[in-house]
Amino acid sequence: MRKLPLRSATALTILFAGLSSAAFAEPTEVDVLLAPIGAGPYLAVATMQNYASDYTDKISPKAVETPGFTYNVRYLASQPDMWENTLIGSGMVVEWAASEGIAPFFSAPIEAVRDFRIIGALSNTTNAFVALDDDIQSVDDFDGKRVALGLLTMNEWGMHQKMMLDYWGTTEELKSLDALGPSQGIDALLDGRADIGTLAAHSNFDFSYTLEAGPFKTLESSGRDYHYVSIDPEMIQSYIDDTGAPFKIQNVKAGTFSGQTEDLTSFGNIALISAHKDFPEELAYEFTKLWIESGPQIGEYSAIAKIWEPETISEVARTNPELIHPGAMRAYREFGLVTD
Repeated sequence: MRKLPLRSATALTILFAGLSSAAFAEPTEVDVLLAPIGAGPYLAVATMQNYASDYTDKISPKAVETPGFTYNVRYLASQPDMWENTLIGSGMVVEWAASEGIAPFFSAPIEAVRDFRIIGALSNTTNAFVALDDDIQSVDDFDGKRVALGLLTMNEWGMHQKMMLDYWGTTEELKSLDALGPSQGIDALLDGRADIGTLAAHSNFDFSYTLEAGPFKTLESSGRDYHYVSIDPEMIQSYIDDTGAPFKIQNVKAGTFSGQTEDLTSFGNIALISAHKDFPEELAYEFTKLWIESGPQIGEYSAIAKIWEPETISEVARTNPELIHPGAMRAYREFGLVTD
């Protein structure tokens, strides 16, 4: 058999080595800092992690447990070596608070947060106060009462509520304000150790589907009569106008949440997956494609992922395109979710 010239053989060796390397290249691992194990966002991305290889061989997301979104924002901002390989669960309000230095959550403005870019919307959230006592019908009735929150490292369960209570001057009128944790706060309400608890729900943007975390079920299964405390929308709007905070005024129709017998007005937020602007464009593109394509399958196994309709994920790309990572925006345009 005729032998190949040395130069040709060498070229073929390099070619096959290159093909072999490409064929067996491992997908790029990307950490996604989320929330405590058991929280909806953590479970949803953990499910995405399990099914990612069905959709892509280019990126492999890894769900990472953390104390919550407030922690995530502060931590990523302080770790430049993570900017090119890490995504975080975050929110419109917490990123604003970090960039502004809103105490006590952030002792000074964190400049690096101004360089964060949004990948997409995890959900449309509603933060609500809940009570057993029929005499507690408005924030004016909180005077002298005991309020139980979630953790202050969790923006939806503790941070947002304290921001509002502080602004209204309500905190100083309370008998106590304790950040116990989401489940622990509702337990305290049911045990009589608190008069007011807090809940946080994740919905899509028309409220046709809502995820309720465990504390909702704890209240419902207790058999106790409870009610949601509506807030005067002008009180929420005054905070928005005075500070520029991107809170939402949420008008939630009766029957949307468990045990909700009347329409509810409260404050809310857009929960996010975000990255630093140094996060590579190609990885942002691949993650966003994976998120859009895998959402329906993940929704079969993870309750929060039922919210992951393409229109929900891409909502901020239409309303605030200047905040979106270029790689994510490329994917939204490719799928026809953003046209301009």
